[in-house]
Amino acid sequence: MQRTRRSCSPTRAPSTGRSPARAPPVKGGSYNSELMRILRERDEMQAMLDRYERHLSEVQANIKVLSTERDKISMQYQQAQEEIVQLRREMMKSKLPRSPKINMTVQTILKRLEAERDKLEADLRRMTTERDSLREQLKISQETAISNRAHLEQRVEDLQTTILTLEQERGEQKSRQTWMKEAVTRLEEEVHNWSSKMAVTEEELSKAKTECSILRLSNSQVENALSESQRKLTSKIAELQSTQERNKQMDKKNESLKQMLTGLREEVSTLQITLGELDQRRDTLQEQLEVKNTLLTTANEQLENKEKTMRSLQVSVEELEKSVRSIQGMLSEREHELDATQMRLNEVCKELTAAVKAKEAALRENTQLQADLEKSRLESQALKREADNSILEAMDLKRKIQDYVADISRMEDLLASKERECRELQESRRRMSIQAESWEEQARQAEGVASEMRLELLTSETERQKLKDKVEGLEASLQEALSAERSANSQVSQLNRSLLQAEEELRQAQSERTAAQSELEKTRQLCIKLDDSKELVLQELDSCRSEVELLRKQLVTERLSLRDLEAMLMSLREKEHQQLLNSQERQTELQLLRDKLSTAENIVSSQSREVAQIRTRSAQLEADLEMTKRQLSTERFERERAVQELRRQGLSTALRPSSPLAHRSHSPRTSWSPEHTYHGPSGHLLPERSLERSVILRDPYD
Repeated sequence: MQRTRRSCSPTRAPSTGRSPARAPPVKGGSYNSELMRILRERDEMQAMLDRYERHLSEVQANIKVLSTERDKISMQYQQAQEEIVQLRREMMKSKLPRSPKINMTVQTILKRLEAERDKLEADLRRMTTERDSLREQLKISQETAISNRAHLEQRVEDLQTTILTLEQERGEQKSRQTWMKEAVTRLEEEVHNWSSKMAVTEEELSKAKTECSILRLSNSQVENALSESQRKLTSKIAELQSTQERNKQMDKKNESLKQMLTGLREEVSTLQITLGELDQRRDTLQEQLEVKNTLLTTANEQLENKEKTMRSLQVSVEELEKSVRSIQGMLSEREHELDATQMRLNEVCKELTAAVKAKEAALRENTQLQADLEKSRLESQALKREADNSILEAMDLKRKIQDYVADISRMEDLLASKERECRELQESRRRMSIQAESWEEQARQAEGVASEMRLELLTSETERQKLKDKVEGLEASLQEALSAERSANSQVSQLNRSLLQAEEELRQAQSERTAAQSELEKTRQLCIKLDDSKELVLQELDSCRSEVELLRKQLVTERLSLRDLEAMLMSLREKEHQQLLNSQERQTELQLLRDKLSTAENIVSSQSREVAQIRTRSAQLEADLEMTKRQLSTERFERERAVQELRRQGLSTALRPSSPLAHRSHSPRTSWSPEHTYHGPSGHLLPERSLERSVILRDPYD
């Protein structure tokens, strides 16, 4: 019994002694949970102390009950001894002569009573030994309780010291949390400032967009006033401002166009030079014609010189025709070049349309980027909220896990206490069974004694009358013994009932144990699931933290990109302004070039007309020359005839000088005289030539 008690009683110590080894190292973010866990352990220890004290009080109550039963039995033993002493006295007093049978019966009764006394003494000794064993067990349990209590007090002191250290660390953590909160508030203020700045920048961007839209409207109005090619060119220039590579390409294209324009200008200048040379030649030709007309009008004597001049004029006319042909070839070449330039301009217009489309795509991309920026900002805010919610859920899960761990520890402690109670109940059942067996033996012995007494009563019926007084006393003692037997039977029945109750309690405890084991398995499975979910939650927390860090980095990069975009917008505005100015200059240059081309075309058309007029005039001059040749031939023939007639008539030489005058004055063919003929056309030609000269010598750029 003592060994079983000693083996069962120290089982409490490891359950209490394992709690210090359970304390994990305190982490940075779990001080509150550690404090709660330690407080729960302290409460559990206090509850265990209360349970142990209750158990001790129950043990003391059982000891008191046993001591009262022992006192009752000792009182009964003393009463029996007193009765025996009284019987002996009575026997000594009544020294009457008796029969040997009566003496034998009395001696047997006395022997039986002495045997009962010995048995009762043995029971007393056994009860004293049990009392001593119970006292030893009480001492052992008290010592174990004292040691456990001291251990628990040490544990409580350790826990209090850990609580103090944890409270200090909690204070430090609170200070750190306050510092972190201040830092977070500062960061939030910075974020608010940045958000306000972002709002200001967005407002500025909206204003800039409105300004850009206004400028675009104005540009559209201006472009509506201009032609579609100019619109495409302006849109191309605005699109070329989007990227530096396109700017470089367009700069190269602009340089090539400038080179082409310079080539066209050079060609136009060469055309102007050729036109000036043609004007000079025309002037020289007109002067030569005037000189020839004057030479024709001066005298008839210079006919040979005039013929020579006519030959030279023919040569010059041929040269002029050749030059006109060359000019026509040059004009055709220039027309081909103009067609090529028009083709190039059409290609440039096509490129400008493509650039306009690219610009619209870039604007769409910018709008999409702005929408993506707004979406990313909203997503970052949502992710922050989700991260906060996930952190709160993780804290709740940690608390739940700690509660589950505490419940599991409580269930383990309850199971240990129930196992101990079961062991104690089994030990008490064993003791009660031993007591029941001893009481059954006593009852059997009492039944044997009763049967023997009945037999003796049947044999001593004849002697009953003599020993009535003694028998009445013995019957009273027997009744008392019977009452004691009945009480013993009742106690046995009570013990049987208590055994049945204990068996039922054992069954209930076993069922509770099985239920607790199933609950333990469930809780273990839940713990495993919770550990898995904890790992998943920790992984999700790590992923959320990494995502938050990535989002912060993205926000920083987006802010930097916004700054870069603002700088790019400023530079693009400046470039747009510069390119608008350049486009206006180029448009003015193109207008000038178009005006010059139109004037050159007009000049070419006027020159072609003049060439046609010169051809007609040259044809007229050739016809006039032929007419003058015929007139000269007719005049010569008439002179020769007149001279022959004068020679025939024999007129005097005095009349010879007047004859031509008279002939001229009186001849009906005076209109065919060279002076008349050449003065007349000269009079007709001079105003026309002066008008043509005035038309040709006008500035083509007026």
